[in-house]
Amino acid sequence: APHNHKVVYTLGMQTSSLPPQRTDGIPFLHDFANFRQNALDFWIETGEIAPVVRVQFGPRQFWVVTDADWFEHIFKTKARQYPRESRLLNPERMDGAFTVFTAPTYADWLWRRRLLQPAFHRKQIAGFADEMVTQTKQLMAQWGTAVDLRAQMKALTMRIIGRTMFSADIRETDLLQHCFETVSDHSFKTLAAIVPIPLWMPTPHNKEVKAAEQTRQAILRDIIEKRYASGEPQGDLLDMLIAARLEDSDHQFTPNDLLHEMLSIVFAGHETTAMTLLWALYTLSQQPVIETAVREEVSRMLDGRPITLADLDQMPYTNQLIQETMRVYPAAYLTIREAAEDDQFGGYHIPAGTKFALNIRGLHHSSRYWDKPEKFDPGRFATPTTHHKYAYQPFISGPRKCIGDTFAMMEMRLIIPTILQHCQLTLHGDTLLKPVGRLVMETEDTVLMDVVKKIES
Repeated sequence: APHNHKVVYTLGMQTSSLPPQRTDGIPFLHDFANFRQNALDFWIETGEIAPVVRVQFGPRQFWVVTDADWFEHIFKTKARQYPRESRLLNPERMDGAFTVFTAPTYADWLWRRRLLQPAFHRKQIAGFADEMVTQTKQLMAQWGTAVDLRAQMKALTMRIIGRTMFSADIRETDLLQHCFETVSDHSFKTLAAIVPIPLWMPTPHNKEVKAAEQTRQAILRDIIEKRYASGEPQGDLLDMLIAARLEDSDHQFTPNDLLHEMLSIVFAGHETTAMTLLWALYTLSQQPVIETAVREEVSRMLDGRPITLADLDQMPYTNQLIQETMRVYPAAYLTIREAAEDDQFGGYHIPAGTKFALNIRGLHHSSRYWDKPEKFDPGRFATPTTHHKYAYQPFISGPRKCIGDTFAMMEMRLIIPTILQHCQLTLHGDTLLKPVGRLVMETEDTVLMDVVKKIES
């Protein structure tokens, strides 16, 4: 149904014009009240107004982009000129150091990325496939007749990244998960607030957040220090990062660099993947035709044996399921960029300092690029890409593409068949899940699934 938003359009498409602006807000807060009421609907509605729309959250203005050509311009063509928003790069934030995710300049980002990249090469992470399957089976062995799928997928992906990245035990990863969720929730509330409560204020919430931050840093710092002291390799990603060197420069990671890079990678590597797994498994429970097709592929290919890395390319429909899940339910549904200098594009003059909200959710649900975008259809990925290359952004395109994309895809393609081999999951009750927009696309607190385990022959 069309949305009845009042929109003011500036004249023409001259470089002096401005994008249209949402004007359905209220004084002072402007569009903030609509955003807080339902963030995910807000981004889709805004994307339907025009390819580029100005929105106002209190004193802060963003250009909301829901256009593949603009995504290509910002993510690829002018990637150097569009770093993350300056508020995200504040050196006074909690972790106290820059990382590959928050480097303030392209040069600062580049050397970190070049040091990290070899550790995430396809050949390097291939050795983690067995660990991913093992952790999945161990977690399922603890399941009863019902599980909170949201909590279980977060636990699973945290255990996998803990084992593969720094050989952590289950007790450490479970505690890390709690700490990361506490900090993640705080980060979203801070970024989404017009006037955030400073962390230095001694509120009960701030005290809890500070304690969680101190705990997660202490756990990872202890792991790093022990690894340096022992000098004994564990065959994990931490070993590779300690040994990383750039031949044409003197850059290398210090122990403190490693701590903060690991904090960033653990967050990016577990929560987004967990939510994609949740939505994929939930969809299978609601779409019997799709579930039957996936199960038949798993059964035909594996015939009851454990999945291996060599099987993945022979299971295309499972891969298409994951691709479509990331289109309909993009875990990273929005990302913020800021123009570092003046620019011209799309008929607009872009002043330095202009803040852009790259509307991934709106882009993935746009009828300009997708046939029947609200329909969940893995088959749309069965043929070579026919949509605009930049209309699909599960991992961000361009030079700043998510460094863990290959790791995440391998992980999900191993986990889903392993679960389907051993369990039948059915949503408990009749209440359908509704996504909510937090730091990643989440659900409400619990996702209760009834579990029927298959008897192994």
